[in-house]
Amino acid sequence: MTPEVATTVSAIAASISAALTIVTAVVAVQTLRAAREDSRARSRPVIVASLQRELLTQGTINLLLRNFGASVATHVTVSFDPRPPTDLDSLPDGDMRKWLFQTYEKPVHTWPPGWELSNVVRAGHDDIEPFAVLIEYFGPDGTRYSERIDIDPIPVLKHTTATPTKADDPIKIGQQAVSALQALVRAIHR
Repeated sequence: MTPEVATTVSAIAASISAALTIVTAVVAVQTLRAAREDSRARSRPVIVASLQRELLTQGTINLLLRNFGASVATHVTVSFDPRPPTDLDSLPDGDMRKWLFQTYEKPVHTWPPGWELSNVVRAGHDDIEPFAVLIEYFGPDGTRYSERIDIDPIPVLKHTTATPTKADDPIKIGQQAVSALQALVRAIHR
């Protein structure tokens, strides 16, 4: 091999080596960013809104907001669409929305993991229309999160359950009581 060819081969090898070093550095940076985002996603607060029937009532539905995440949410603001009236006192005391809107009138400063707030949004057989819950909060690292959860009451309203048949026989009544207690114990241990 002539000195010119050796110099050319050496220059090409150096160029390829430099390009591979740059590619490796870019991949390493992207991997570190992905690991940081994954860590943030796993450790962030996640506040979710949902509807749930109130046990042992006829038609009462609660709006639940719960932090399912692994860390504390701070400066949590909750708003609704449609928006509440500007004068909440104009709503009658029997309108559950009045109490719901008052609960979230001011931000919640600290919302720990697992913490849940519950408000009645339908008592008895009151009408309830679909609505949206807008939740904004900060994670422990200062990241701002924003969720919009559209709430449709139809699946909860149309949910069916079985209830024991009425019995006059004291033995059957006792059996129903035992069955009810067993169901309660199962529900508690879930």
